[in-house]
Amino acid sequence: MVTPVAVPPEGAESDQLVGGIPLAVLVRDYHRPMLNFARTMVNSAAVAEEAVQEAWVQVLQSSDSFEGRSSVSTWLFGIVRNTALRHRRRESRIRDHEVLAAPYATDADPLSGRMHPAGHADAGHWSLPPSTRFLPEDQTVSSELVGYLRAALGTLPQRQRQLIILRDLVGASADEAAKVLDLSAEAQRALLYRARGNLRNELEKRYRR
Repeated sequence: MVTPVAVPPEGAESDQLVGGIPLAVLVRDYHRPMLNFARTMVNSAAVAEEAVQEAWVQVLQSSDSFEGRSSVSTWLFGIVRNTALRHRRRESRIRDHEVLAAPYATDADPLSGRMHPAGHADAGHWSLPPSTRFLPEDQTVSSELVGYLRAALGTLPQRQRQLIILRDLVGASADEAAKVLDLSAEAQRALLYRARGNLRNELEKRYRR
């Protein structure tokens, strides 16, 4: 059983900088999201942990070569993606699941009938608003929502989970997330729309139970 990283990897200087940010701060802020991201590509939490540990070693080894052409977070998640894919290949668990823009256009729209159509005075806005249980005024929902969110996120297809993690949990920009996932700008927008729509539907189904 691999122990999760709580401090910089053994042998690392606590004040080592990566892109001008202390390594300890990066580990604190990104280790858990990196694990969640790696977990979308491998079949067990242990393998995800190994992939992220390997990623931190690569970060240490190549920190001096970071040129700032992307944000540190984009660079980190790019490394995690590469290490997780290597671990998956190593265990002969390769599946052909490359994302193309075309499938999203043919899939059923998860928000069909829930937004005003083009030409309507309120086009692009909800025709059926989200449940009031999601409103911040209801303070009692916070811990319950976290549990529902985790469960709902787990039901999404792999790339949709990855994109939600990058865009909505890590805070990556559209360009950064597209770069990490090797998506075109158009495919990223289509995938994010579908991911957020499916996530909303899953959350509302769970709240109705």
